[in-house]
Amino acid sequence: MKRILFFLLVLIAGSSMVFARGGQGGRAAAASNDVVLWAFAETHARYFEWVGAEYKKTHPDFNLKVELMDGDALNDRLSVVIMANGEGSPDLVDMNESAFPRYMSAEKICFEPLTSWIQRDGIGDKVVASRQNLYFYNGNYYGIEHALTPVTMAYRKDLFEKYNIKVPTTWTEYKDAAAKFKPYGIYITAVNDMRITGLPEEQLDAFVRAANADYINSRGELTITPTFRQLVADFRTMQQQGLTFSWETDEEHWSAFRQDIIATYITPDWAAGWLKDNVPEQAGKWAMAALPKFDANSLGTSCRGGTGLTIMKYSKKDKEALWDFVKFAQVDTNNAVQKYKMINLFPVVYAAMPLCSSPDPYYGGQDLGALYAQLSREMPVQNQAPWRGVWNDTMAANGYDYYEGNITLDQYLNLGAEAIKNR
Repeated sequence: MKRILFFLLVLIAGSSMVFARGGQGGRAAAASNDVVLWAFAETHARYFEWVGAEYKKTHPDFNLKVELMDGDALNDRLSVVIMANGEGSPDLVDMNESAFPRYMSAEKICFEPLTSWIQRDGIGDKVVASRQNLYFYNGNYYGIEHALTPVTMAYRKDLFEKYNIKVPTTWTEYKDAAAKFKPYGIYITAVNDMRITGLPEEQLDAFVRAANADYINSRGELTITPTFRQLVADFRTMQQQGLTFSWETDEEHWSAFRQDIIATYITPDWAAGWLKDNVPEQAGKWAMAALPKFDANSLGTSCRGGTGLTIMKYSKKDKEALWDFVKFAQVDTNNAVQKYKMINLFPVVYAAMPLCSSPDPYYGGQDLGALYAQLSREMPVQNQAPWRGVWNDTMAANGYDYYEGNITLDQYLNLGAEAIKNR
């Protein structure tokens, strides 16, 4: 059995563009006393190389080796490590939040619980605590988040001014603005075509979480609130009435923006620059604001995305020493600021936020960092569940029938619930 597992690990490593990187970014083999970190993003790997070298200045015996691979390869390799009961395990893993649910079981949870250290060292007071729920399972936290990932609303100042339409601050005003823009051939926003993808996940999830109506509760159970139902129905209605632009491909999506027919863009901070990349000619026409609130109890921002640094439970290294490096890399104020400068991840560390001012000429010189810092106390919780992928797949598979009225909203949502039960 061990031979088979070893062969699988070698095969995956050999076919998935795995690079071992030293402090200078060169290719290097890890020694037995090296701390090995698996990363799936070039930007994150670059930061870890830098922060590992900084840590080594005060810990001369510490030597970090970063192995960079794509996300699928990382998770494939972790599966083999779990099957082999830890053989071939790294010491640290940079874990994307979207992949974490696949490890939420007694058989697959391969990370060291961090809860006692988090409590002992007061980490919850230093970072936006709600972001830690991305790595919560069965009473424990397993990762320390990199970034705040706030979701806000970019809007075309010139279009709202030209047509004398109020910039929306509530969901009702958002729908009203959409109706007022329609006679001029302008869409309030661009969303995935529900007939193909089902729920417009990016925008819907943003508004749902901001309204404290996420479909995953704190126990990891499916919970459909009246607010969730209303938002799903509203997105369908707006698309059917031609108030939102429906797109299937990225080219269709950005082509609509280039035609000056999209009034708002619901975006996490890490995608705010995509406007700049895809419609540079619209520099100065956009501004950023808090999300329109569904009701008086809603928040002014939401969250989307995230990556947490984890410690592997199989590591033979001193876990306390590994935790010390994790704190240094993820919670230290100066390092959080440097990370923002290096890879543009707005910090989850409160003390670092005021030091990350970011006036952006594309947004008319607006300081986006100041806006994100202002909204940081309103960040919602995003709960995790091992069935999240099953739910999303079921919603996508049956989106056409719901959109066309072949099934009711209740039937649509019940199909998701049944898929979760039968997974």
